[in-house]
Amino acid sequence: MARLKHTVILAPVVSRSELTRVVSVPHDVWASLHAEGHQLFADDGRLVRGIALLAGEHARPGARYDRDEATAAPLAEGEVVPRVTLLAWDPGAETALRVDGQRLGPGPSPRLAAEFRLRDVSHPKRATLRIDGSMSRPGRQRRRWLRWFTLKADLDVARWYASAAGESGPPPLRVQVVHSLVRAEARAVPRPADGGWAVDLLITARGRGILRPVVAVPLQVAKRILRRSLDRNLPRAAEAWRTEIQPELTRDPAELRRQMLDELCMTEDERAAPGGDAPGGRES
Repeated sequence: MARLKHTVILAPVVSRSELTRVVSVPHDVWASLHAEGHQLFADDGRLVRGIALLAGEHARPGARYDRDEATAAPLAEGEVVPRVTLLAWDPGAETALRVDGQRLGPGPSPRLAAEFRLRDVSHPKRATLRIDGSMSRPGRQRRRWLRWFTLKADLDVARWYASAAGESGPPPLRVQVVHSLVRAEARAVPRPADGGWAVDLLITARGRGILRPVVAVPLQVAKRILRRSLDRNLPRAAEAWRTEIQPELTRDPAELRRQMLDELCMTEDERAAPGGDAPGGRES
């Protein structure tokens, strides 16, 4: 078994009230859109670009959304095309969505299926994420067991803030990755730091099944590589938190709402124009 410990300092922090305000914005923005046929429009009449309502009623469980080829930006090489299905849509109980994606074109074809759930958008309590991935090659059926994985992440928001205040208890964030050969788990526990959070990370990995003894040696090599990667990338992650993530999570909700609507409705030319705002008015 490979085992790694590390600590990263995240500062400044995001209060629970700030988190609550910003988490509700994407939900409110999406609910504010209205559908006309397969097209979506903002309240000011602007067309939502690149997204089409494929089936169901907008912003209701069962609604399915796909790429709108007529208004979407060109796909980059190797980009995965997503399809989104709303599984639940109640800000006071649970919001959940499923994203299915597949890379189009020749060669190996990765497939991803992700399910995200958030309990109580109006006062976030728990967030879970599950991702199932696989890889297929045209005409090849052997060794398919080597080309799949499942990732599960579970964040207990209340436990996170309790732990960040110094209370003991189970880890508030757990991430598990399961492959036919390996099972890995990461646990994150915050504690008070000077103006921030000291987040203790524990990462473990072990082989699975009859090949467990064979996988043990590669895991020790991977452990050294992962340690060097953590030493290099966790400081970068802390800097990204300070300069990018934390400022976004503490932004004025009205400003964030305007930006999200612009991102949904802008053309590629409007996005490229420095400081340009998308014009209002109905488009067809």
